[in-house]
Amino acid sequence: MPIPSAARRTLGPIVRSVLVVGLLMLMAAQAPAQQAFVTLHGDPKKEAWWLIADFHPFTTEVRGIPANQIRKNWCKATEFRKDLIPRDLLFEDGTDAMEESKLSFAIEGQFDGTATRQVALVGVFQECAGPKGRFILILDQPTVGTPNIRFVSAVHDDRQFGALQKGKDSSIVVLTCMQCDDFSILKWDRRKRKFGRQPDPGVQ
Repeated sequence: MPIPSAARRTLGPIVRSVLVVGLLMLMAAQAPAQQAFVTLHGDPKKEAWWLIADFHPFTTEVRGIPANQIRKNWCKATEFRKDLIPRDLLFEDGTDAMEESKLSFAIEGQFDGTATRQVALVGVFQECAGPKGRFILILDQPTVGTPNIRFVSAVHDDRQFGALQKGKDSSIVVLTCMQCDDFSILKWDRRKRKFGRQPDPGVQ
């Protein structure tokens, strides 16, 4: 029996909607699940989690700066943030382990001794060719516009964890762990007019 034209006009949009919804569900089912930012390769009950953590950068910019403008061969770079890391790793027995150790993933200050405020931050990068590592950035924080890069350091490492702490005389303590002595110190060199690592690191 032929379908009346009025019915066809009514059914047409419904059929199209059903087809669109079905197609979207099929695409969602076929799309690969997004990889977690942190995966552990080992037992956190036997080893410190930051020693067995593997970080997977997923963003293409840091604070509005494209990854390939930080380093030309970078395709991804993600700043460490607490909300990206599972709570049970950062909180031990209900205590914020980083706060207890006075560590942060980003710290602000006037690290070059001028009126301009900077932010120092750590994160993980991935080159377009595949290798990953840890990076440190120091950025000027303008009132408007994109931050200006003042310092960048990148290291290829299977252990990408990094954290920061404010040191003496506007210095920046850079740590690769939460409870160890593996650290270095960044400080503004007035003579060279740039940030550099101190030859004899020590937390002040």
